[in-house]
Amino acid sequence: MNRRSENERGHTLVEMLVVAGILMVLAATAIPTLKAYSVEAHALGAGRVFKGIFRRAGSVAVRTNAQTAIRFEETADGAYYSVYADGNHNGVLSADIASGADPRLEGPYSLDAGAPGVRVGIIDGTPAIPPERGLLDTRDPIRFGRANMLSFSPLGTATPGTFYLAGEGIQVAVRVNGGTARVRLMVYRGQWRERS
Repeated sequence: MNRRSENERGHTLVEMLVVAGILMVLAATAIPTLKAYSVEAHALGAGRVFKGIFRRAGSVAVRTNAQTAIRFEETADGAYYSVYADGNHNGVLSADIASGADPRLEGPYSLDAGAPGVRVGIIDGTPAIPPERGLLDTRDPIRFGRANMLSFSPLGTATPGTFYLAGEGIQVAVRVNGGTARVRLMVYRGQWRERS
């Protein structure tokens, strides 16, 4: 004789359907949030990778007492970057790279963001980083002078400029201060904020 007490009764089909419905509603509201978090994490991760590459090139310049540069190069099969050293003590120059006077230290490495859904680029309608004004030009996501070369000196200075990465709804910028060679990671989601 198996008698169930009132505390041990089973669940009805209706109760189970209500619980399943609640779980489905919670999942439906959580998925977009999780996706946005994932996109932001990928974009920030890619930004941190490039921030590290820039800082390492600056460190090499100080350590070796010779100018180094990251050169962004466009080829038929894609965009790349390489790190070069000043081989003849006149700065890293495109002509010296072509002649072999300024040797390549690293690269070429593919200039993909290394993260799903993240690309080198600028999202249309993104405002400039203050104190600059206006909207960013989507045609120019690598802004280190006409030669697209980020140089670091042994004195701790650098070519000022910004490198932009775009994810779905998130804009990331790796910004270099010329006077101090400080590299900052900036994120735009409604307004620009510095991230570590």
